[in-house]
Amino acid sequence: MTSFLLLAAVSLGPKVDADIVYATVAGTELKLDLYRPQEATAGSRLPVVVVVHGGAWMSGNKKDMAPICEAFAKEGIAAATVQYRLAPAHRWPSMIDDCQTAVRFLRDHAETYGLDPARMGACGASAGGHLSLLLGMLETRDPAVESKTSSKVSCVVNLFGPTDLSQDYPKSLADSLCKAVLGKPYAEAGEEIKDFSPVSHVSAGSAPVFTIHGTADPLVPVVQVDRLDEVLKKAGIEHEVRKVEGMGHALPVEKPEVAKALVEALAWVKAKLLR
Repeated sequence: MTSFLLLAAVSLGPKVDADIVYATVAGTELKLDLYRPQEATAGSRLPVVVVVHGGAWMSGNKKDMAPICEAFAKEGIAAATVQYRLAPAHRWPSMIDDCQTAVRFLRDHAETYGLDPARMGACGASAGGHLSLLLGMLETRDPAVESKTSSKVSCVVNLFGPTDLSQDYPKSLADSLCKAVLGKPYAEAGEEIKDFSPVSHVSAGSAPVFTIHGTADPLVPVVQVDRLDEVLKKAGIEHEVRKVEGMGHALPVEKPEVAKALVEALAWVKAKLLR
């Protein structure tokens, strides 16, 4: 992903710990890459953002989000881009369970990596935006998890993530996604779709959100932002929205209006976490 390249450090790059194993599920290691500022003071505790890649919950790679992680590190915020299990080999809710496990891992190992467990955010694009929203709305979902460590973050940057899978999508697309990710045809997946949709989980305790979405997005209709905005406002949750005219399902940073929105998102995260 190239959208944050212009925001990344041009001289002193971040310190990167690659392929940290944060969990092993059924014999498969799940890994994250942790980016930290080189100039971080010894003994200090850094705020950290969990960065989640997109790919329709079926593809993508944690390394896709390296430029975003570099941009956060440049501003004094650690960032961890995480691997998670993908459909159709793994059905929902494997993806959110893995992301929540990564949050708990970073909190449990905060001293090891110089992180502040009380200052954690999330940022994701597309399917990663969807998962990041849920990280700001849900506590640990899996009832089998015995850990008392929180799985929830305190602020979210949502880059054109789906918010309500029950409407706005062409039936053919919705059906194919439901079959691959939820394991059921769209017509039979009403309860699963509700549980899958971030708008269903908004509460008074949800994290504040900053959303960037293009008005010409061909995959996630821009009306999805309005649906999220409505329920967040009803719950009294702060939500900043930047609708970028003509932008599709990507972040072309060479366009001034896109670069401006990204700079504003980064400043918003700094205001939330650098305190």
